[in-house]
Order: sequence, then C-alpha cells, then structure tokens
Amino acid sequence: MTTEKNNNPYRPAHIANYILWKAWKENIEITHMKLIKLVYIAYGWNLVINDDQTLFEEDILAWEHGPVITSIYNEFKKFGNRPITKGNYAADFNIETGELSSVPIVSEDDSDILKVLNATWDNYKHKNVIQLSKITNEPKSAWSIAYDNGKGRNAKLDNKLIKASSLEVINGLVRKSKSV
Repeated sequence: MTTEKNNNPYRPAHIANYILWKAWKENIEITHMKLIKLVYIAYGWNLVINDDQTLFEEDILAWEHGPVITSIYNEFKKFGNRPITKGNYAADFNIETGELSSVPIVSEDDSDILKVLNATWDNYKHKNVIQLSKITNEPKSAWSIAYDNGKGRNAKLDNKLIKASSLEVINGLVRKSKSV
C-alpha cells in the first residue's frame, strides 16, 4: 500500500546502500536482517517526519519474523546470518546485457531524507536483530496487525499503521531524551 504523497526518486536499494555506507564507515557489522529492519524503520520515520511522504514505492510485507522489503531480502540473503561484507552494495543490473549499470545512492542534496536516515542510524546502529525485532514486531505494530489478522505471510503493511507505530516510537525516544 502506498500513501498519497511520494516526491522522491528512491528505491529500497538507495536507502540500504546509505545504511551500508554508514555501517562500514563506522566499522559496525550489519546482517541482511538488520539492514531490512533499519530500512523499514527509516521508512516509518520518514512517514512521520516528512508529512506522509513514502521513502520508496515498494510494498513492505509481513513475513513470519517481521516486516520485509523483498528486494533488499533477495539482494542480501546470500549472506545468511553473516555480516554483509564491505563493498557489497545493492546494485542495478541491465537485464539485456547482464552488466552492472549503477549502485543507487541517496543524493547529498536531499537534506530531508538524509536527516531521517541519519536519525534512524544514530538511534539504532548499536541494536542487534533481536532488539530491532522487538521494536518492529511488537503487539499492535503494523507488522503484527497485518500478519496476525489472518492475512499471514506476504500481507502488505498499511502505511497509516506504520506511521502510527513509528510516531509512538519517536515520541518515546523524545520523552526518554528529555528525562535524561
């Protein structure tokens, strides 16, 4: 499901590559499951921070262990539970020639999206997959509602529910930082 607004040119690969770049720059290991969860969290944060603008158009699906962005899953599943090795960015391929055509990146001029990605990274870079799963899979989350309401695997997550869950998490982080 998509929301009404989408004024950006990004796909999940753009967002994943930015997160991978940050991870490698800071020497933080990242598995494909952690990457998917961080891209999903960034998607939700973007809905909140940038007034319902979707970060990309690909549907986010409810799988047994949480929300999944299929293109990111397929690109990096070869790593299994091992960290994604440095330099293995998501890439575009020319189907006709079989050649690499580009490695999608987020524009340095896109300050709105970069703020969201950096905030997501800064808040979650040190969390492991289990900790991130507790955030993305909590009861009444967009994933839980899609998966548990009898739709099961491959049910599309609703952007309104993703936004509501993300707003609750962001508000919790703001309250926590004010109490420190």
